[in-house]
Amino acid sequence: MKTPLTLVTLVLKRVPSFPVEAESINPENVTGKEVEGIKSLPLWCGNRREEVGDYFDVEIENSGQPAQLVLKGDLSRFKRLGQGMGAGEMIVGGSVGFHAGALMRGGTLVIKGDAGDWLGAHMENGLIKVEGSAGDFVGAAYRGKNKGMTGGTILITGNAGQMLGARMRRGLIAIGGDCGDMMGFGMLAGTVLVRGRAGILAGAKMVRGTVILLQPQVLLPTFYYNCTCRLTTWSLLYKHLNQAGFLLPAPYQDILFRRYSGDANEGGRGEILICHCP
Repeated sequence: MKTPLTLVTLVLKRVPSFPVEAESINPENVTGKEVEGIKSLPLWCGNRREEVGDYFDVEIENSGQPAQLVLKGDLSRFKRLGQGMGAGEMIVGGSVGFHAGALMRGGTLVIKGDAGDWLGAHMENGLIKVEGSAGDFVGAAYRGKNKGMTGGTILITGNAGQMLGARMRRGLIAIGGDCGDMMGFGMLAGTVLVRGRAGILAGAKMVRGTVILLQPQVLLPTFYYNCTCRLTTWSLLYKHLNQAGFLLPAPYQDILFRRYSGDANEGGRGEILICHCP
């Protein structure tokens, strides 16, 4: 008989006056702990050490492992939720602050609101699903770093900000709405899909990787046209996204793409695929 998961629920009881560093809140850190142990997990508000119990009521159901962690409330002032998590499932019932899922190594993070900047920065593995929109630098590299996201999947139902997937090395990012300027900047590998409109300078300084745009786009002159074709890989990606809950309408299942290579200034080994709608 399968052992039931531990269900740990954190219910926000007061909103902090200042942003709180909350990287201690992830499924691995609550697994196997009693209520008081979870309440004593450290949080930082500026240079002041606080605890989970200062902001949350804690409830535990079942006694299995690993834990499913559920957070309830508007957590937009809480930064680094799920940072570095390697297993388990974390579901946030509202919006979250900066750096959610950054450095994530595995597991699933579901955000049923909006996410701040640096969502999934330097992510290595796992799945992040955002039912709202996200800020700038999704899956990107922190300043001074050469590589951003190196694996995993980020699915965003709404919009995303600037520098989406900047310097990403591997993995998949899919955006259901629009995104800001310079998406795919300096991409080293991986795949980024945008269903809505993309801002200017898409793929600037792109080295390798694939950008898929389902709406018309004016590209930099350093991207040159190759061909218009159907792609076997698209049918696989379409199926994978729909199975993961990122639903694309049926007409998108069998479409033509205009393929462009670039950035020519970086060797021209990357590709941008634009949906061809005659």
